[in-house]
Amino acid sequence: MTTIEFINKLPILEQELKEALLEHSNISRHEKGDFIIKNNEYIKVLKIVLDGKVRVYQANEDREILIYYLNAMETCTLSLSACFEDCKSTVNAIVEENCSILNIPVRFVRDWNFKYKSWNTFTTNTFRESYNHLINQYSTLAFQPLKDRLFDYLTSKASNGIVKKSHQELARELGTTREVISRLLKNLEKSNRLILGQREIILLEKK
Repeated sequence: MTTIEFINKLPILEQELKEALLEHSNISRHEKGDFIIKNNEYIKVLKIVLDGKVRVYQANEDREILIYYLNAMETCTLSLSACFEDCKSTVNAIVEENCSILNIPVRFVRDWNFKYKSWNTFTTNTFRESYNHLINQYSTLAFQPLKDRLFDYLTSKASNGIVKKSHQELARELGTTREVISRLLKNLEKSNRLILGQREIILLEKK
């Protein structure tokens, strides 16, 4: 996706804003495993995903808590909020699928939000959608057993019924330990819901 395609898809109505986006933003390409946001670093640029997928998470020692995934036309709400005051990021964002990123200096993000209705609508919708997602995420963490969260996660990650992730990766992304994940996977295998292979998990049951 190009900047022009982003402008048309948003859609942005103000000609002055279109010209400002073309003048002050740029597109960067990133491969799987690249960090586009790092914890405890100041947010200087708002990054909007144009294509591909980005995982946003918080890390504590050897554990990670998934916050959400960013897909096309989405940006990190926590980074967006940092654009309105000079503060550091509280999350990491890493590329899951090769992607293109639209980069906009934060000083423009602040000004555009008050100056252009189209941009204000974009930021407001981003905050609202992310808030709803975070509430759902909290409810899942609070009320859904880890076994069910694990199986839901495997289902979402499966390609042709196969998940190629290690037990340690699953533990990190679900915020628990490898030992717990290994035990739960073995229980799921005994229930004939999946088969544990050599560095792959084969799902036998779909959610």
